[in-house]
Amino acid sequence: MNCKKALGIALAAAACFFSGGAEAASPEEQIDVILNLPTTHGDDLEMRLRESGDFAVTDLDRNGRIELLFLQEMRNGVPEEAEPRNENERSAWEHIASVPVSRKLYAYEISANGKRLDPVAVIFTDDEIDPNLRYLESAVREAQTGITYYHVATLTRVGGAGYRVSLQSVSLQNGALQIQTIASEFGNYGIYSEQGTPEAVFDHAATRLGIELSQSAFSEFSSKFAAGFGAGGDERFKASIRWFPVQALRESKIQPNGMRPLMLESWQGFSLTPNNA
Repeated sequence: MNCKKALGIALAAAACFFSGGAEAASPEEQIDVILNLPTTHGDDLEMRLRESGDFAVTDLDRNGRIELLFLQEMRNGVPEEAEPRNENERSAWEHIASVPVSRKLYAYEISANGKRLDPVAVIFTDDEIDPNLRYLESAVREAQTGITYYHVATLTRVGGAGYRVSLQSVSLQNGALQIQTIASEFGNYGIYSEQGTPEAVFDHAATRLGIELSQSAFSEFSSKFAAGFGAGGDERFKASIRWFPVQALRESKIQPNGMRPLMLESWQGFSLTPNNA
């Protein structure tokens, strides 16, 4: 075998390993790597495990190297000036207070050598709105690039009784989570004494390019988005991520190897099912 051919084989093998190909360890082995990492007080992972929120085990870019996601939400209470006049209004305000005013998404991925858990940068193309990955609409794998884009509808409370619905595309590529807001609807919650739930009152909507949409146009756009629109030849999937409370993960630490089954259950709940509809 000549030197050029040997070098070519070596480079191909290296490319396969570092791309998370056939040489990647199994998800179970990678979870064991995470659990066996030394925990240093004040490091990223130790901080995430001490905070509230939910976690999930995924492989969003399908490179064979699992990710550990953490999603935290912040909420405000009922505004003091609201002064509900009866139980129906009080109940409506409690519904509004349950809508997060902001979120924070953290992501970590097993390193190419399989020995570390590295932080993943979160990059926003436009609005810095962390996506609510609990409720995936769909996923599309782009035929030309092989990149998988996850479609998410994120509801956020704005001010006292305002709301925003953001249709977002999420992908893990080039070592970073890429977040893009495709379109948004804005409005306010109507609170009525005769009903205990607030009513969403549409104000306006627009695409990321600034094109205004009527309520019916946004609704139609949302339906296509949820169905996973894409170019011809793109693969469409129904996507699912299994989240568990971080508190449950902390509590499982008191059992010998107790965190492993919970992480495995989360991993087994991550799926992309071909949508043939």
